[in-house]
Amino acid sequence: MRAAPPVSVRADGGRGWRAVRAGLPALAAASGVTWALQWSELVDAGAADAVGLVVGAALAVLAWRHVARPAATLAWDGERWSVDDTPGRLDLMLDLPGWLLLRLRPAAGRPDRWVAVTAAEAGADETLLRAALQAHQGTGATATPPGTGPTDA
Repeated sequence: MRAAPPVSVRADGGRGWRAVRAGLPALAAASGVTWALQWSELVDAGAADAVGLVVGAALAVLAWRHVARPAATLAWDGERWSVDDTPGRLDLMLDLPGWLLLRLRPAAGRPDRWVAVTAAEAGADETLLRAALQAHQGTGATATPPGTGPTDA
């Protein structure tokens, strides 16, 4: 297989990714509080819903501030994937129109790194990024330089 050309994208996933990262834990907490209050029968269902809504909104606001991250640099150098100069195996987890969710699995002992990339962040490099992803995702192996593969003669 020929190596895809090098590509580098700076991405933070945009507001949508930040909203998901802040909203899902807040929604889970709000649901848990509402359920616990309704189960305990300390308050009626309407009051339990109101308390859950307030808890969820407060946690969403706190989480919004907490989940802000600086943009990460996702790069394919023609041989390996890296995120902020940390090499590893890259897996395409979600491929939606205008949005990608990727997981980098670095060498042993390091936690996985999740990167969301919007089409706006990728800009003109979106096609190169998608080509490199399709050709070299998850393999962890180096790419074969042009002219050196078994079918190149």
